[in-house]
Amino acid sequence: MRLCNHHRIHLISDEIYAMTIYKTPHNTTALPFTSVLAINNTADLIDPTLLHVIYGMSKDFSCNGLRAGVLLSPGNPTLLKSLKSVALFAWPASVTDLYWTTLLNDREFLDGYLEENSRRLGEAYMRLTGFLKEQGVAWVEGSNSGFYLWADFRAVLGDAIVVRDGGDGKGEEKEEVVEAMTVERPSQVYRTSRKAKERDDWFYGKLMEKKVYVASGDAFFAEEHGWYRISFSVPMDVLDIGLRRLGEVLGEVRAEGGGKAG
Repeated sequence: MRLCNHHRIHLISDEIYAMTIYKTPHNTTALPFTSVLAINNTADLIDPTLLHVIYGMSKDFSCNGLRAGVLLSPGNPTLLKSLKSVALFAWPASVTDLYWTTLLNDREFLDGYLEENSRRLGEAYMRLTGFLKEQGVAWVEGSNSGFYLWADFRAVLGDAIVVRDGGDGKGEEKEEVVEAMTVERPSQVYRTSRKAKERDDWFYGKLMEKKVYVASGDAFFAEEHGWYRISFSVPMDVLDIGLRRLGEVLGEVRAEGGGKAG
């Protein structure tokens, strides 16, 4: 906040996952969510006109199709007035308006829903991580919010081949074997080679054959191939089917000696 205040930069806090908090044995020390607007004495840290919060209903309430979002800027009425002048062109549909008004005014249902949603997310997270551990797949641990898990399949697919670069884009390309879960190499810039990309495409094809979708790191600009984003916010029976199919794919990968292309 002090940095933004010093340079007169607007700080926009995206709190769309605010209520998707869950507890598991893996994250007992994780901090609960706190909105930036709930922090005391922010006026001592940043000009209130520079502090804003955005929120939408699609994540916490699993309603991507019912588009509704808000901008909170209590310290900048001029900004809010300006936005109201164009809000006419972005009004939500009347059915969406009615749905959210009814839901948000039903405190008993709302409290029960958020508690149950948190419980189910925690259970699904544990089911997924238990499966990954059995399969020898590493993941980024410690999460306590959201619907996704960042998993590293390189140990299963085979050695990850990358191109090492000095950082200026002009270094001599050199193939190197990178160990699984290599996440801290601040002195080097890594660019994945064509072979590793082909290996991921091969693995993705296997997934599609079994009709299970796991999002490739390519879609999220992952620094290295072999990383995938797995969504677990689905009914448990659906999750179990997906994990069974994923297990079948990994079994085929191992039977074929890994997914290295070429």
